[in-house]
Amino acid sequence: MQTAGEGRRRDGASAWWLAVALVIATAIVYAPLRHAAYLNYDDDRYVSDNSHVNSGFSREGIVWAWTSNQVGNWHPFTMLSHMLDCQLFGLNAGAHHLSSAVFHILNTLLLFAFLAGATGARGRSACVAALFALHPLHVESVAWIAERKDVLSTFFWMLTLLAYLHYVRRPRAQRYVWVVLACTAALLSKAMAVTLPFTLLLLDLWPLRRLAWGGLAERTETSPLRPSLPWTSLVVEKLPLLVLVGICSAVNMRFQEQAGAMVPAAWSPLAYRAANAVRSCGVYLLQTLWPADLTIGYPFEVPLPAWEVPAAAAAIAAVTLLALWGVRRRPYLLVGWLWYLGTLVPVSGLVRVGNQSRADRFTYVPLIGIFIMVVWGLPDLLRSWRHGWVACTAAAVGALVFCSVVSARQVLFWHDSLTFWEHALALTPDNEVAQLNLAAALTQAGRPQEAAAHLAAGRRLDLKVAQQNLLAQLRAQPESANLHLGLGRVLIQLGDTDEGIAHYREASRLEPGSAAIHNNLAVVLEKAGKFDEAIVQYEQGIQLEPDSAESRCNLAAALATAGRVPEAIVQFRAALELRPQLAEGRFGLAMAYAQDGQELAAITELDQLMRERPDWTSVEVTLAWILATARAPAARDARRAVQLAEDATQRTQRRDADALSSLAAAYAAVGRFDDAAAAAQGALELAQLAGRAALASTLGQRLTLYRAGAVPDQGAGDAQPAASVSSAPQLDSTAPDAGTPLQ
Repeated sequence: MQTAGEGRRRDGASAWWLAVALVIATAIVYAPLRHAAYLNYDDDRYVSDNSHVNSGFSREGIVWAWTSNQVGNWHPFTMLSHMLDCQLFGLNAGAHHLSSAVFHILNTLLLFAFLAGATGARGRSACVAALFALHPLHVESVAWIAERKDVLSTFFWMLTLLAYLHYVRRPRAQRYVWVVLACTAALLSKAMAVTLPFTLLLLDLWPLRRLAWGGLAERTETSPLRPSLPWTSLVVEKLPLLVLVGICSAVNMRFQEQAGAMVPAAWSPLAYRAANAVRSCGVYLLQTLWPADLTIGYPFEVPLPAWEVPAAAAAIAAVTLLALWGVRRRPYLLVGWLWYLGTLVPVSGLVRVGNQSRADRFTYVPLIGIFIMVVWGLPDLLRSWRHGWVACTAAAVGALVFCSVVSARQVLFWHDSLTFWEHALALTPDNEVAQLNLAAALTQAGRPQEAAAHLAAGRRLDLKVAQQNLLAQLRAQPESANLHLGLGRVLIQLGDTDEGIAHYREASRLEPGSAAIHNNLAVVLEKAGKFDEAIVQYEQGIQLEPDSAESRCNLAAALATAGRVPEAIVQFRAALELRPQLAEGRFGLAMAYAQDGQELAAITELDQLMRERPDWTSVEVTLAWILATARAPAARDARRAVQLAEDATQRTQRRDADALSSLAAAYAAVGRFDDAAAAAQGALELAQLAGRAALASTLGQRLTLYRAGAVPDQGAGDAQPAASVSSAPQLDSTAPDAGTPLQ
């Protein structure tokens, strides 16, 4: 006959072997991380490029961890853990990855210990812990160094559960102190732990059965704990924790606001955010059952798929009703379900932080509730079937093997930034974060042409996001001139010039007394080639602010481009009278003089600019051009033109088409036609690469003449290479920034 002591030893041995199996299985799945590199997305801000962290512990670094909002969140324990890794391992990325994996293994063991201790069901507890350890949705939290906050806060979360279990068995103030300390540590690691007191209340219902509600507080074989407390007493018991949650929430919201991490509510109406939250709950459930196509930061979809939100809402309602219906006989269903829904609330998007609609990492703690429902529910469902135990065992083994295989494959995508972002784009091609970060990774890998394509695609997607945000704001504030300006600017950058101009006009209609808005409208009209309309808008702006030198420069540039050069000169002079140090205005005046045939006056202005701004290459290039091509003999100085052009070409490392074009003209002016042809050939190739068709055509004609030993018939005001008179500054400063995706 087996004694009680022998039974306890056997139970202890079985628990030990289950724990060993959990460690080995998890370690095998995450072992490839030892060769993984830093991801070029937040890993740099948290560790590799963060001088406060990567030098290890220091007094300044510790103070920074408690006071800085550099990463947009307040989680000092997380930053201190990164410092500890740097102190121990330096910047060895593999070691940092393995530290996170170790925390994940510890979380698995602590979850197993809590469930086994609270329920007495070691097999089911081990199965829940194994699903937590091996599910592919949790790879992101473990494999991403920047998500150390996930595994660290969960580590303290699990310690809180164990401390609470210890306290419940014999309630004492000293034991409750450990609950408070562990909960505080969880909150200082990640703000998502604000739901921890709520989960303790759920655990009072099951498996601790402390809540005196119907027959739920009855003693059972699997819950031999002290029962029968009214819910008010249990809530009061959690008040110290709720105070901590309130303080942590206030501090985090302040830090996020300061860092610009919180997305303005106007960008996403509450109805959309609520619908996206409901849909995300449903999608997470589907991904739990079939974890395919997992990647980072799924972009928002506008509009949301029509059928998915009602389907997700119906599924949530159905499971809720089922859990409520079975609460007396199967309270774990309600506890698991409310654990899932409740712990998702902080990351549901009801308060938007960042530009992702949902993320795998958000499920790290919530899925524990689903695993409890399944692992406890399936055996109960099959209890009356004689093969039920075999079926449950087979289902558990099959699920864990499947999760292990998929997770092991998912871990490999985190090897380096190129592998990771290529995988992300294969699954979410409209992901602007993936496009931009892949461009950065390709640039670092020495593949600039591929990087440029992804950079352009990322910027376009970024503009699309800005367009959606501005449209959402305009629905809430249709009379905002600033929002119309911002949307107009974004539309023009997207290539919808007419619609963009329409929003600029609407802004001008809403605020007719704003000189800046008139100037903004004039700028976009001028860029669209509507010079006469642009001039009218510039003039209206100047009537409102006659002392604006910038506005007069803009008007002058438009007048010159429209062929009204004498009027342009008058406006440039007026601008310089208002602001004599306005370098762009003086440059525009010089170009207008050259265009008007006043070459000596142009040279005088450019010489003054050379003295004031000796580092301005465009001025040097333009002066060289005029000195080499001036029609008036008194204005021509070919030798000085060669000196200036050679200096500009050397300064730009022969990569500037305008500088080489001026150099070719200067060489031709002194009779060095072979050198002129070589410089013109280089300029032609650069112009073609840059897509400057007009300059390339002109250079082709000049090249033919240089090779024939002839000087082109040209004047200083003809096709000057460095810039045109329209290079004067264009004021476009009042349109708001529509925002970019946050890391």
